[in-house]
Amino acid sequence: MTYGDFLKAAQQQDIPTLNIDGSYWGGVLQAKDIDMESFATKLSTNRTLTSLTLNRTKHTTAAAKQLAEALLTNNTLTSLALRGNKIQDGGVIALAATLKVNTTLKSLEISAAGLSAAGIKELSFALQLNRSLEHLDLRGNFEGVTDAGVKSLAAVLGNTSLTSLDLSHSNVGPAGITYLAEALATNRTLKTLLLQDLRKVAFVSGKGLDSFAALCAALVRNATLTSIDLSLVRLEKEAVQFLEAVLPMNITLLSLTVGDASPGKGFRELMSKVKQPRQKIENFPAAELPPAIAAWLDMWTTAATAAAAAGVAVSASPAGPKKRKRMTEADRLRAAME
Repeated sequence: MTYGDFLKAAQQQDIPTLNIDGSYWGGVLQAKDIDMESFATKLSTNRTLTSLTLNRTKHTTAAAKQLAEALLTNNTLTSLALRGNKIQDGGVIALAATLKVNTTLKSLEISAAGLSAAGIKELSFALQLNRSLEHLDLRGNFEGVTDAGVKSLAAVLGNTSLTSLDLSHSNVGPAGITYLAEALATNRTLKTLLLQDLRKVAFVSGKGLDSFAALCAALVRNATLTSIDLSLVRLEKEAVQFLEAVLPMNITLLSLTVGDASPGKGFRELMSKVKQPRQKIENFPAAELPPAIAAWLDMWTTAATAAAAAGVAVSASPAGPKKRKRMTEADRLRAAME
């Protein structure tokens, strides 16, 4: 296919899958080569295209807004990827507004898009109102996928339809891992969690190891997650022991990747255990769990018991600010992420 034929196919939108990757064309492709205004206009009424990839096409916020507007009326597209385009917060806010009404899109990739924690927060708010999106890829957003950004996502994770979440290559720290763990303890939809190459956390000691204990404690209570990828994240012996301790209490996890690119014998043995059939051990004595893990489980159980006695629904995520009287539903959802 010549470059001209490629551009013609992009404009016609007459095939189910359209994969446009600027890196494939060796940097030749420019944003102006795909007139996003006319492209989005056609997309708004298109009934053929189901998967659209616009990776590294040098489009920015304005283009993302035009695509978002098109998706308000398009009811065919199920997958959208915008990797490596600086759509920034303005673009993600526009897409978030679309997600509140769109009922078709199942996969959204906005990796390396220049998002901040504020953009992630707005997206999180929208996810609570969306019941179709299953896969969300936010990897490579170093300024947005931080502890603050993950806090917003974790606060709503149980109220979304997400089954796969990618937060790899980001600045998530120990606090962010703890927020995720608290959400996973009660989440019943997420199946795949990707946390590769987290630059601000090492499961070695102190807060990092304690956050990993929380993640392992979540595996005791979670019955949905089937895959976790923690490759290129540093784990020491004690963290591996934590995983070994909780695996007998979880039989849903089928894929586990830990350690660096060339894991040692201990890592290989641990990952092989996950792939083997396991029979869940019920009523496992808390005394036989590592104290750090038992402490998290005890805290969650105590909180749930107290909430039940008071007749209040409890969430594993951190509580939001005190609500005012006569708040609208939108106000309540936003307050939960403050």
